[in-house]
Amino acid sequence: MKKLFIWNVPLKNYLFIILLPLIFVIIGIGLYNLFIGDIGNFDIMAFLSIPTILWAGFYAGPLGEELGWRGFLLPEFQKRYSSLKSAILIGIIWFAWHIPLFWAPFGTLVSGEAISVLPVITYFIMLTCLSIIITWLVINSKGSALIAILFHLSINAGIALLFFPELNTDFKNVHFLSSIPMIIFTIYLIVNNKLKTRANNVYNSLLVQ
Repeated sequence: MKKLFIWNVPLKNYLFIILLPLIFVIIGIGLYNLFIGDIGNFDIMAFLSIPTILWAGFYAGPLGEELGWRGFLLPEFQKRYSSLKSAILIGIIWFAWHIPLFWAPFGTLVSGEAISVLPVITYFIMLTCLSIIITWLVINSKGSALIAILFHLSINAGIALLFFPELNTDFKNVHFLSSIPMIIFTIYLIVNNKLKTRANNVYNSLLVQ
């Protein structure tokens, strides 16, 4: 539970919590407008509903799940595996956790419609990418489960979509399109981390010599 109260982390991590989900969805909206259809009018007054959306979504996944995924499971996996492998394993478990909701009216991006392969695969990729991103944030936030909860909440809220009410009927496609920048950012994190690790190994080997 101590991890839940770790809030004194770099300011940039709080900015990531706000900006990354916004950027992912804004790009998704842009791609929707280019390849699928009109996104409708921009509703500036939608910002008034943000507190309600965040409060309602706090208990619907982020709080309970992140205490388990990043609060407990991540440090346990890190005792045996690398952080990347731990994040991928949690992503797989996270996906499996949501499978029963595929047949529910809502709860996942696959729910409420006939189940087909492409949405399921895309949803799996999204959760794996999000697991890697959240793990990166947590590691750089002193192991804070609070940061994981807030990022999870920010992703679920899809705040950028609130300003385009006419997209409410097709919000799933927007979220699926937002997986494209999400995947690109995840690849960047993995490559950047490997480059840093390689550079550190070279530096350490030079020191030994």
